[in-house]
Amino acid sequence: MNWLLATRAVSHATVAAVITFNQVHNGALGITSLALFGVLYFAASLGTHLLDKRNRLTSPSLGLPLIAPILVATLAVISTTANVNQLLAFRWLTALLMLGFVISELVVAKKVGRKTLQGREAVITAVASIIMLGLAIGIDVGEVPLIGFFGAFNAILAVHLGISSATPKK
Repeated sequence: MNWLLATRAVSHATVAAVITFNQVHNGALGITSLALFGVLYFAASLGTHLLDKRNRLTSPSLGLPLIAPILVATLAVISTTANVNQLLAFRWLTALLMLGFVISELVVAKKVGRKTLQGREAVITAVASIIMLGLAIGIDVGEVPLIGFFGAFNAILAVHLGISSATPKK
């Protein structure tokens, strides 16, 4: 079992559950979910790295995908204290997070090879992130659907990473 993917799947699933079971889908929930995601994603990656006694984790899949969630979570916390339009901040921070995921996952796929299991997982994550990036900056769908799409994105990646974490290596 790939514990890095499993713990990252849990972080995606947690954010999806928070968005799904919250009755109010507004900019404040979006900003809070971005901050929560960054903290959980960092904790999942750091915890998996510290518990890995055999040093089997590869550095591209561990370090590079952490940059965007940590940056976005920091900016989300700052935007809650500043007097900014929270929906606009959520839209641009989501776009930044998705762009970071696209770039980092394509770099990981290039480093490990697109034909490998880890490379295919990275490409699938990059494609899902491109779709969410298009929704975040390309289409003005409104407040409630945008937050809902972010929750759906997290649910889809939670399922994808969960299945990938349990898939045996060939």
